[in-house]
Amino acid sequence: MIYLADSTWYPTDINPFTINGTYDDKWSAFIYDLDITFFTNVYPNAKLHVLRVCPNADKEFLRFFDFLNYELFYQRNVILKVCKGMDSESLIEQYSKTSHEIGYRETDEKYMVHSTTLSAWKLIQEEKALLSPNMLGKKNKLVTEIGLKTMMEPADYSDYIMLDIPNGCGELVVNSRNLGYVCIDPHIIYTPGVRLYFDVRKMFTDRIIIRDGLHIAKVKDRLPLKDYLLAAITLNDFDANIQWNPTLFTEKANELFYTKYSK
Repeated sequence: MIYLADSTWYPTDINPFTINGTYDDKWSAFIYDLDITFFTNVYPNAKLHVLRVCPNADKEFLRFFDFLNYELFYQRNVILKVCKGMDSESLIEQYSKTSHEIGYRETDEKYMVHSTTLSAWKLIQEEKALLSPNMLGKKNKLVTEIGLKTMMEPADYSDYIMLDIPNGCGELVVNSRNLGYVCIDPHIIYTPGVRLYFDVRKMFTDRIIIRDGLHIAKVKDRLPLKDYLLAAITLNDFDANIQWNPTLFTEKANELFYTKYSK
């Protein structure tokens, strides 16, 4: 179900659509917010999973449509809140007339990245595939998911392998895993892991990509290396004397990939 919130509702408030005012894991919210520049799933003290998006960064409403597709598939109730001047009901009508098929878009990257630690890379090579956190758990492999509980992300997110754009924040995730807490400093000195570059267009062609509005692309349960991996770049591909930070490793690895490996 989709519920339309008015301008007075905030994710820190009680639920206006239940008798007792509570939320459970079957509730989420999508908010168009002019106070942010792009998008975020961070909302301090929120009582449910929230995705906030600047309408100027989603002019065709693709993040909203992707979010609805995913949330409704998992049978969650979605609270929609829009900015002044936007019409919630017309958005819902437009969504109902839009194809829900997941395909490659002109705005999508040709290549996407999954960053992880060197110890995880050894396990990935043994498995010959990337596994989701829940699949790793079934194999009794310890996995640390940074920040999920504090961001109220749905439990089903752990069924997926997340992919990021080449210039995304994957190295911040790796560093956070190394530290054991969320660290968003892109210039802090750290030890890089591995950046795995994938052929996203082929993944779309093979219909293994899922969108959820927050992540551009993710794959459920298992992502085989053989069919989609184009390159695995580690610090061993560079001068041993370089002092790395997340930004520098991202830049250098991307430069090497586009020079040597991209099609």
